[in-house]
Amino acid sequence: DAGDFWQGGGGIYNGSGATLYLIDSSVLNNSAGWSGGGVYSFFNTTTSIVRSTIANNLSSDVGGGLRLLGNAEIVNSTISGNTASGWYGGALFVTDGVVSLTNSTVAENISPSWAPADVFVGTFGDANASLTLMNSIVDSSQQNCFFAPWGAGVVTLNADHNNVFTDATCFAGASDLVVADTGLELLADNGGPTWTHALLAFSPALDSAYGLICS
Repeated sequence: DAGDFWQGGGGIYNGSGATLYLIDSSVLNNSAGWSGGGVYSFFNTTTSIVRSTIANNLSSDVGGGLRLLGNAEIVNSTISGNTASGWYGGALFVTDGVVSLTNSTVAENISPSWAPADVFVGTFGDANASLTLMNSIVDSSQQNCFFAPWGAGVVTLNADHNNVFTDATCFAGASDLVVADTGLELLADNGGPTWTHALLAFSPALDSAYGLICS
């Protein structure tokens, strides 16, 4: 809680050079006095999150769900109900490495009114940062994504892969849907290894995914 950028990880801290595999697991109801209420992955890390749920975590800085400074893949997972009370990234805060979010749901996350975005991707220095969203849902009452190319590094935010958004801030493309209501039920036990958001009968996400990357 001293306020240094390397501190955080209310649920899990993935240290420099380490690899985290989070599979069929839940990271719930944790709090960090600094960043990454659920998971914090530091420089030179690899993070693989599969069929897992990161929910209801709190960061007093950024990345209510996850703070990522290394390479990461998030697949068939849910990031829901997390809060960043200090700045951007109620769900996810990415500043370094290559990150992909595939077949996943980001919903009901919160960041402050002066920095209202569920997902942040940016750089403050020489490092590159990349985030790709595929077959995923980002549902928010505030801004979906914030793009911050503030350093010398190259920042890339890729969508246009059959996503469903509630605004166009993730650089929504022709294959993405931007809708007022994604048709999600509340987070609940729907029979899988972790809790998820089921789709209501009218959800525009039904049959909208690109089948070759479904699993």
